[in-house]
Amino acid sequence: MAVQAADAPIVAQEPHTERWLDGLLRGIYAVRVPLAMALLSVFILTLFDQALEVHRVLTLERARNMYHIQWWLAVGSLTLLAGVLWQVARQIAEDAAGDIPAGVDPHPLCDTVLRWGPRVIATLPLLGAGLGIWLSRLPQFDLSNTPAALLGPIREIAALQQQFLMGAAIMAGIAVVFFLIVTIFERKLTPHGSSKARKLAVFNSWIVFPIVILASIVLLVRDPVHLPQRLGSIPVFALWMVNLAVLSALFSRYYRIFGVPLIGTFAVLFVVFEIFGLTDNHEFRHSANPDIQRPTVEAAFRSWLGARKDMDAYKSAGKPYPVYVVAAEGGGLYAAYQTAKFLSRMQDLCPNFAQHVFSISSVSGGSLGAAVFAGLSRNHGANDAAKPCLESLATRGDYEKRSDRILSRDMLAPVVWGGLFPDFLQRFIPYPIESFDRARALEQAFEQSWRFSGERSDNPLSRSLFEMCGKGGADCLAGATPLLAFNTSNVETGMQMVLSPLDFTSIGPPWTGSAKTFDFFSTGVDPVDIPLSTAIGLSARFPWISPAGWYTFQDPADVGQGKKARLRRMTFVDGAYVDNSGVATASKLAQSLGELHAKDGSLPPVEIKLIMISAAWIPFDRFWMDEPVNKAQGDLFSPLLAALSTWQGRGFTTQYDVSADPKPGYKIMEAGVYYNYLPLPLGWQLSSLSREYIDLFKGFPEKCDESQLDRSLQSHAALANTYINRANCVAAEIRRDLSPMQPASAAPMQMRRAITPAN
Repeated sequence: MAVQAADAPIVAQEPHTERWLDGLLRGIYAVRVPLAMALLSVFILTLFDQALEVHRVLTLERARNMYHIQWWLAVGSLTLLAGVLWQVARQIAEDAAGDIPAGVDPHPLCDTVLRWGPRVIATLPLLGAGLGIWLSRLPQFDLSNTPAALLGPIREIAALQQQFLMGAAIMAGIAVVFFLIVTIFERKLTPHGSSKARKLAVFNSWIVFPIVILASIVLLVRDPVHLPQRLGSIPVFALWMVNLAVLSALFSRYYRIFGVPLIGTFAVLFVVFEIFGLTDNHEFRHSANPDIQRPTVEAAFRSWLGARKDMDAYKSAGKPYPVYVVAAEGGGLYAAYQTAKFLSRMQDLCPNFAQHVFSISSVSGGSLGAAVFAGLSRNHGANDAAKPCLESLATRGDYEKRSDRILSRDMLAPVVWGGLFPDFLQRFIPYPIESFDRARALEQAFEQSWRFSGERSDNPLSRSLFEMCGKGGADCLAGATPLLAFNTSNVETGMQMVLSPLDFTSIGPPWTGSAKTFDFFSTGVDPVDIPLSTAIGLSARFPWISPAGWYTFQDPADVGQGKKARLRRMTFVDGAYVDNSGVATASKLAQSLGELHAKDGSLPPVEIKLIMISAAWIPFDRFWMDEPVNKAQGDLFSPLLAALSTWQGRGFTTQYDVSADPKPGYKIMEAGVYYNYLPLPLGWQLSSLSREYIDLFKGFPEKCDESQLDRSLQSHAALANTYINRANCVAAEIRRDLSPMQPASAAPMQMRRAITPAN
């Protein structure tokens, strides 16, 4: 082995030329953080149904009023985000320009990336918004083959196609103009690598941007519901992205000075805190209340039936008394809107309708719609003598107008604020702060939707679940307020549980012949007081949008045993994990009421009917009617797609099983909006077009054609028309039920045929 002499001359190593690929990757790696944030913004603005619905809302508002403030706020906030990303990426590029590895002759491509990369990165949010607007456009419909009942919204959709193209073009144009402006600005005023450029970057990153962010956050903290609604979801999201961009720039500079990788450190802390549950602030709001009294289903039904003030009219006419149990399906705001609209319209048509609704079993968004209708019935309804139903309604009635105002508000923006700011901050604080829980932001949005709708009556959504019906449920049992039953899914057991002012523990063997229903407090735990908005939220907690809610209680087995009581924890998520239709609980309740009535000869004759309010999913029909899409789903997304499909499929299966094998003691009616023709977003904001489409299925009894109850499988348009007619006929049957002094014009309709699968 040769050994070099100590006094031998040192030969300088010749620098080697960097390959173009290495130069490209080195440049991209330098600006990786702002590039990742820009790509994240594109992902969020284009790939989620709720984001596309936000684009539709803004496009419709711009089409009707070019100066609509939320459209300009969205454009301005994304432009601000582009500016911040450009400045942050440029600062990082400036710092990286001198970081040339020793002995390497840098490839010019790296300098090109560092020079042009920040400009390209800056345009991505604007281009992403343009692409999102383009993707949010509604499908083209053949007007010549569109049924007359669907022509209203379909003509509006056709007229708006150019507006979506214009919106996409506007955002793309803004991106191009922004790119040109920053290019000229860099060349003329602050050339790349100049001291002036560095000073401007530092001034913006350390002074201007933090002041703007802090001022905005302070304002939002002071008004976490109304202000986000005024701004809209996109500005709130853009502010969060600006916040991340500025922090990443600060962390990057800190790393260059002190060598501490703060971004990596926070990422590790995030994972560790989540694994050990140190940031779990999702305990739902509740309080001890020893005075809570919940009547059993049997006792409640006897008391409720005995208090009906229009009972004598049915006895005189020799007709059974109509009793309705309603099942309200989940689906976010569209399900809430559909449920409240249908029930409100029935109340406007028949002033006695609410006092015939014994209970509403609901899931997720259907729970909000059920609570809105129950609240309106509590404040404006009355258990009264028989009143005639209207033949038709040319315009919206009082109840429908009120529910419109309450549920037409943007409930998404407060959730976006709660999730991206206080709850996101909580992920890095290893001590739970309950007020930071994003689920509470949604609950507050529920409460404020009543307040800001102009509804001057008492706000039941801000009160207790048990206060809706009074002590022991007396107000509901003697009045016209339906008893609510919110379905949730228990994580520890995998069972669906019902949260209600009614005690459901007696439903199921051996007490009744119906299938078992598990009460929220069926474990022997004393009921706790829960705000009505929290009860709705527990039924609608669909992770990751809303987190699982939990609470702890003393183990009943340890109470009074002279030893320290152990704490047990129960966690709850969306009721749709088990059954998205609400039918499972509603059918068991209806069957139990029928069994009770059959056993007790002292009760007056009744006719129990289960009204299923749903989004007609009918998966097999859709599979065969749609054009084949033989597209591989991949290992990454197939589990999520399978979970979502089975979630909807279970709801259909429950409805089908109940309809195909009806139990004695009750009948079935189905009023469903047809989902497959114009898909509705699963979220908390609806465009006016989506609301107009749902309005077609709210029930026009004068338009019922009982000869056309069978479903047409010719096309999605024909099938949608069938469901419009079915809703009309359900309304006609309800009107017939609630007209005791009028002879039945026809035999009751058989409502089961509409949910059988296609041949």
